[in-house]
Amino acid sequence: MTDSHYDMADRYFAYLGAHFPVMCASDEFTFMPRAQAASSYYDRLDSLDADYLEDCIRAVKEFRSLFAACVREETDGERRLDLDLLQGSTSALLLELEQRRSWRYDPLLYLKVAFIGLDHALTKPAANNDERRVRFQARLEAIPRLLRQATTNLGLMPESLHQAAVAMVGDCKAYLGELGRTAPGEDGDGWKPAIRGAGEALAAFGRFLAAHPPIPGRDVVDPDLEARLRDHFLSPRALPEVFRIAQEEWRENLRALEALQGRLAPGRRWQELYHDYCPAEVEELDTIALYRRELVRLSRFFREHGFAWADLGAELEIRETPIYLRSIRSAASFSAAFSADPRERSFFYITTRLPERRSEESGILLRKRLHREYKFLAAHETVPGHQLLDAVRRRLKNPVRRQIESPLFYEGWAYYAESLLTEYGYVASALDELVDRKRRLWRAARCQIDVGLATGTLGRQEGLRLLTTTGFSPEEATAQVERFAINPGYQVCYTLGRYEIEGLRAAAGSRLDKDRFHRYLLEAGEVPFHLLARRLAGLEVVEIHGGEE
Repeated sequence: MTDSHYDMADRYFAYLGAHFPVMCASDEFTFMPRAQAASSYYDRLDSLDADYLEDCIRAVKEFRSLFAACVREETDGERRLDLDLLQGSTSALLLELEQRRSWRYDPLLYLKVAFIGLDHALTKPAANNDERRVRFQARLEAIPRLLRQATTNLGLMPESLHQAAVAMVGDCKAYLGELGRTAPGEDGDGWKPAIRGAGEALAAFGRFLAAHPPIPGRDVVDPDLEARLRDHFLSPRALPEVFRIAQEEWRENLRALEALQGRLAPGRRWQELYHDYCPAEVEELDTIALYRRELVRLSRFFREHGFAWADLGAELEIRETPIYLRSIRSAASFSAAFSADPRERSFFYITTRLPERRSEESGILLRKRLHREYKFLAAHETVPGHQLLDAVRRRLKNPVRRQIESPLFYEGWAYYAESLLTEYGYVASALDELVDRKRRLWRAARCQIDVGLATGTLGRQEGLRLLTTTGFSPEEATAQVERFAINPGYQVCYTLGRYEIEGLRAAAGSRLDKDRFHRYLLEAGEVPFHLLARRLAGLEVVEIHGGEE
């Protein structure tokens, strides 16, 4: 990319960082790039005022036109790839803000901006405590304005989003209660009145939701899934093909599970073997302590098995999922650091305490699953999964590839990373293989549900049946479908992303051994798989153009 192209990209990222500082600094908003300029605005909350958003849409269209004009004139393959990523980024934004217009029907959007933003004000690097107090109070005082924008903008709300928002309002209320006891500052600094003001605005928003019942039938339908796959994920595959890939993955892993069942305990169902299994050495351990120990072991193992070039010591804190996120995050999730600032930490969140509205049985099943699957969950979220991928991305010299993530690449890599545990010999027992195959079956179910519900090829009850076949209780299956519906299209990323990575590795063949392939893949940035395939097709001497600092 020429200097003028870099300048254009810098202007784009600077614009987004200033106008959407919370969304850019959080990986919760997958349609937004990680524009690092947002780190200058930890005292602001994003505005979701309708007129303001229309101005932003016009500005993003102008950037898209500039990038498109450059693509037409560009002859260098690597610079053209950067421009393709920039165009994909603008397309993702326009799909969300202009076409889907989620700010018109998604109440979670406002709650996430408000409370993720508040968390960032407290936890992101600051020059001193005074700076942290100032930005914390500024964002607190901006919450009532943001929630008033919500009541003005929101119209008909799909049931799944409405229900999740009602639950999140309760969780955010508890979070504010915690802040009232632990927030920075002293009496008289003004933060306690600001917390009360935010709490009153939150209560008013809760009353607004109660007065506006949701509409049924739209809770799992995304008519833009085809466009999301093409324009945001930059995948040329059609939805029927993706559905077939998921079906084949389902059949393959179901056959493998039945074969394992025959080897381990003929006459018993594999689901029973799965639920009865708990590794003896971890059964009584505290869940957080278990995962902290596992992170140390994984980092040591993969440093000795081909990943010594990567920063496996990136700062990571494993802790309980924050209260305000419990309604929207899975039981184990990764929250990436935003910048390369060594003071900034990434977080591996684990939910060990379910909300009171969930049954006691659900809590017991959750703990057993977290302990039964801990090796694969830790590998997915930390090393060699999300944490490793994110640490590489944030250190790339190329500013475009450093700041643009691909959900398809991101989740595909983490899912693929789980398979390295078996390939590299980190796990070897038949029961661990059963856990691995069960997780693969679950991913295939999720992809089928995501595509099938959006295209009408699969009904809700069939989706629930797939999940209960995978070993989840009816309550757990229902909760999962509701959570998937909050972010339609995202469940595709796991199965399709892994499928593409395995295809690339097979295509690389003997030209790249597995260790060089992994480095080549990650240091190129999170670029579209079909373009990586084109690069590999002409590969003679490996040269990484994303580049690490």
